Amino acid sequence: MKLRIRHGIAAVAVGALALAAAGCTASAPATPQVDPDAPVTITVGDLPSTQAEAARKGFLDAVDSFEEAHPNVTIETSETRWDNGSFSALVAGGTMPTVMSVPFTNTQQVIDNGQVADITGIVEPLGIVERVNPDTLKQAQDDAGNIYGIPTSVDALGLIYNRQLFEQAGLDPDDPPATWDEVREAAKTITEKTGAPGYLQMTEEGQGGWIYTATVYSHGGTVEDPTGGEVTLDSPEGVDALKTVHDMYWTDKSMGSTVLFSLKTLMQEYAANRAGMFIAPVQTYEWLNNVYEIDLSTIGATHVPQAGGEEGALLSGNVQMFNPKSTPEQLTAAAEWVDYYYFGKFTDEETAVANAQAVVADGGVVGLPGLSPLSPEAYEQYREWIADYINVDPAHFTGYTDSLSVIPLVPEPATRAQEVYADLAPTVQQALTDENADIETLVSDASSRIDRIISQG
Repeated sequence: MKLRIRHGIAAVAVGALALAAAGCTASAPATPQVDPDAPVTITVGDLPSTQAEAARKGFLDAVDSFEEAHPNVTIETSETRWDNGSFSALVAGGTMPTVMSVPFTNTQQVIDNGQVADITGIVEPLGIVERVNPDTLKQAQDDAGNIYGIPTSVDALGLIYNRQLFEQAGLDPDDPPATWDEVREAAKTITEKTGAPGYLQMTEEGQGGWIYTATVYSHGGTVEDPTGGEVTLDSPEGVDALKTVHDMYWTDKSMGSTVLFSLKTLMQEYAANRAGMFIAPVQTYEWLNNVYEIDLSTIGATHVPQAGGEEGALLSGNVQMFNPKSTPEQLTAAAEWVDYYYFGKFTDEETAVANAQAVVADGGVVGLPGLSPLSPEAYEQYREWIADYINVDPAHFTGYTDSLSVIPLVPEPATRAQEVYADLAPTVQQALTDENADIETLVSDASSRIDRIISQG
């Protein structure tokens, strides 16, 4: 699938790649000399906690299998995972794992800061680049096209909707709303006919700002310019996005009475049949199945509602990035681990089928439609391999999947996105707790605060 990245966002990377091709930038680093048989020890982050027993066992089993196949490699595992406040200390103190996950929100920041290794000369000879979607790979590249990580997950937010409540309200669950005006009408109808909130929205902490940013994108605006050097939130689109949710709560009265929601509490409401629609990752489908065991036929997903045209959907994901102090042998072993653990179940037929069989046997979800970090060819081949085990009705995702090549996918804010998200959450909360809130002032004040945040670089 060819992703449609908004031109204003992608121009920086695309322009740089063009210059590189023309010989106007420094050449890519040479392939380092690597002894493939040298004993090497690496540390891999993101080990699931002991509270996630099954996931932890699967991770550790994969480590054992990898070491068996690579007898010269010893893997030490770590529960270290991304934390915006402590990452710099990990790098400076020499305690960053050889490889760990970094969200799209921070990849450019750590690249610009020199906090991760350039692995261009490592991954190209291994053939990993050929298996990665080139549009997704840009999230791990600098302006010259050098590679600093391997994307392992990618997602465009969608609108999760309750097909059961749609039917109870007399709405067609196979024709979900596509615009904000249609969402407002559907939400009002659901509330009037069923008594359940027609629409809910995450408002707590970083999740609140994350979803507000997504609604700004869907109105045609942005929070920062493509370089992350200028705040762009204070705009008609930023105001319209906040005013829409304010009016749904206070005028339409289609959002119930509770204001504070996280993704976890939203899923609880959905599982209890008390939520008609909400914006979230499409993977919410899996979480609702795994945690709440609800009837999956009641879940639908379509694209984030647009203001009227094809404005934008927020693109997010994670990249495995590497310790800049690692040796070439460590970087090679770590890249091979990423390829084995994150891509092996998609790029090897026997592994793909065995994994799909195990997931189905465990009551899990196989074949959830959506974006993939894999190249279109590799992803299509994977779905052919697991076709007999797919247990998701693709018709319930048509509005989402059809949009992925049509609605521009807009990357998250380039500078200090997590801090920006956390700062924006109170703005949304104020709009939902004060009927007379001055929306333009709220957006203007938020813009000023964000300007101070991104000025820190």
